[in-house]
Amino acid sequence: MAAKSINYQPSEETFTDNIMLDLKIKHPVEIFTHPFNKREEGFNGADWEWWLTNDVEDCWLGLRIQAKILNLKPNEYSHLHHKVGKARKTYQLANLKRESAKAGMVPLYCFYSYGQIKSAACGSFGHAAEAFGCSLASLAAVESLQAAGHKKGFDEVMEKASPWHCLVCCAGFGQGDLPTRAWRFLQGSLGIKAPKPRKPRQSNVDGVYSNSLPKPAMGPRSRPPSYVRAIVGGEPVHPDQVPKDLAGVLVIKGNDRSRGLSQR
Repeated sequence: MAAKSINYQPSEETFTDNIMLDLKIKHPVEIFTHPFNKREEGFNGADWEWWLTNDVEDCWLGLRIQAKILNLKPNEYSHLHHKVGKARKTYQLANLKRESAKAGMVPLYCFYSYGQIKSAACGSFGHAAEAFGCSLASLAAVESLQAAGHKKGFDEVMEKASPWHCLVCCAGFGQGDLPTRAWRFLQGSLGIKAPKPRKPRQSNVDGVYSNSLPKPAMGPRSRPPSYVRAIVGGEPVHPDQVPKDLAGVLVIKGNDRSRGLSQR
């Protein structure tokens, strides 16, 4: 709202930095963050990885997040259908979709929108003008906008979005710990479809066949990647363990107060 009132266009990085700082200050024992050196985003299309876990850390939900900021003057997300790479031939969305599938993570878009007002029925909170200041939408929703003529206007995008605090607060689609509730919310509200179980892959080495473990499927899992464990444990993160072009990692650890954890 402040940026709009003075007609100042902040960057996605500025919004993200301010939000991470605010979260860490308000929830010092529930939030873990680890930014990496600024890299090109062209490879996997992801700004951040978000990981949600419970108080005993035996259930984890991984999300790959691509942030987009509202361009004030045209009132649209000007870079929503961004192309990447040296030749600028590949849609960022395609990279995000492919790399999220490889890692078994949920691909999502996060929209920064200067507190624009949209009415919404919510069982947890009353309507607030700032509720959609940070919103989430599925990759499929953005695909549909792209297919409909590369639509990117505020009203068109927000029609398919939900406030991002719903991810950690909503129990309208079922009870359970934080990652379980969040997964149910993503399926019920954003239309994320649970994948089919993956079969072990069979390999042939020197004429001997063996089954290797399948790649992780999208949805809750028992363990996160090693670099996420290191971040939560306050240990050094080895660069070789981190996915290429990742801007940072955010971990939210749920407890009895997790439904009160809201983001702007």
